[in-house]
Amino acid sequence: MALHAEREAGLRGYFSDLISRAAIILGLATAACTPPQDQPTAQVEAETAMAAGAESGDEPSTPPQTFADTAWRSVSEDGARYTTMLDRDGTYRDLRNGDPWQQGSWTYAEDENRKELCFVPDAENGVERCWTPGRMEDDTLIATGRGERRIELQRVDYQPPEIINAEEGEDSQEGDEAQ
Repeated sequence: MALHAEREAGLRGYFSDLISRAAIILGLATAACTPPQDQPTAQVEAETAMAAGAESGDEPSTPPQTFADTAWRSVSEDGARYTTMLDRDGTYRDLRNGDPWQQGSWTYAEDENRKELCFVPDAENGVERCWTPGRMEDDTLIATGRGERRIELQRVDYQPPEIINAEEGEDSQEGDEAQ
């Protein structure tokens, strides 16, 4: 029984780590291709970086400087598809095969020697996992985590979180009751 619990905990940690890595890489790739629309400076910088990459031929581009409002997908060894949405407010949402799976907070830090995308799940025992994004090639990015663990992330369309307006819900319920 204890062996089964240990194995299950190990698998849970493996998948949590895998998803965290995928989210980081996906966020990096999306940010490079989709600069925030309300920040013209970021858009100009991103366009300049993409143009420079295009001029250099087959050279992969550098990872994006921001990951807000981006989404990334990875596929696990068992074929499960994980998609991570990196929201502007510093939260992330993970989907496993299209269903909600995990959420938490994310940060991106850059200094002279290192770029690091970190995730902290909301789960009670959530452990921060950090990834170093590599170079973008097309819509694909390789991120490297602890122990030189690598994961391939593909940029996908970002979907903002659904905002539920309580007043609208009440209005529609009142209208339904009147009919």
